[in-house]
Amino acid sequence: MRSSRLIRIAFLAVLACLVLSTAQARADVYMKNKTHTDAFTMMGQSQPAKDEIMVFWMGDNKARTDQEGANTSMIFQADKKMLYMIDHNKKSYSEMPLDFGKMFDAAADEAGGDEEDKAQAKAMAGMMKGLMGGMSAKVTDTGETKKIGSWNARRYTLEIDMGGMGKTSGDAWATEDIKVDYTMAFAMANGMMASMPGFDKILAEMKKIKGVVVYQTTVAKVMGQEMKSTTELLECTEKAAPAGHYDLPAGYKKVKGFGR
Repeated sequence: MRSSRLIRIAFLAVLACLVLSTAQARADVYMKNKTHTDAFTMMGQSQPAKDEIMVFWMGDNKARTDQEGANTSMIFQADKKMLYMIDHNKKSYSEMPLDFGKMFDAAADEAGGDEEDKAQAKAMAGMMKGLMGGMSAKVTDTGETKKIGSWNARRYTLEIDMGGMGKTSGDAWATEDIKVDYTMAFAMANGMMASMPGFDKILAEMKKIKGVVVYQTTVAKVMGQEMKSTTELLECTEKAAPAGHYDLPAGYKKVKGFGR
């Protein structure tokens, strides 16, 4: 078990749930985003700049994201507090509990090596639990408005402290022109992250963003490195999801490793 893997797992879980907390929606809402990420280096590995199209669906206590081009998906099942990461090329999936205690314990249990390695992994898991409990968020309404595409948008500044894992800051332009119900997404995110101390305060802060985010700039500082990205909403509409869209694909094999 390497500490970098635990950090990656935790960072993914938090970002997934923060998406739910800001993607205010009611049953079967379809959203399509374009994200650009600048080149960056993390843990000695250089990542080139890239553009991605992400499709997001939300239904009744379930959600799904699809990354076009990579042929991968993530399925959230709030009632089970579980995130499934799917690799369609390999026809496989892995599970990640969205209960922080279970998530880190499971990651530690998968550590290879001797008993000393496993003990170190469990110690790292305990440390990460403590770090995540220190998360906080701050949203500020700037009052600035402008037209983004066909939407009337308002600018909010957003600061997220990942509790020792890093910090994220940026601008979120949100519109109330898209008429969707805010309630379910917040309840869903809260249910999944109920095991993390202080997350209710983060959700309350995120509710200050009124409407749907149509354009966002983000600077994430993790382990001394910066990752810059922009996200643009291309489409947001209500329509029925394909049958079985929130279920695991039939015939896919379960693998360990949280999607490694």
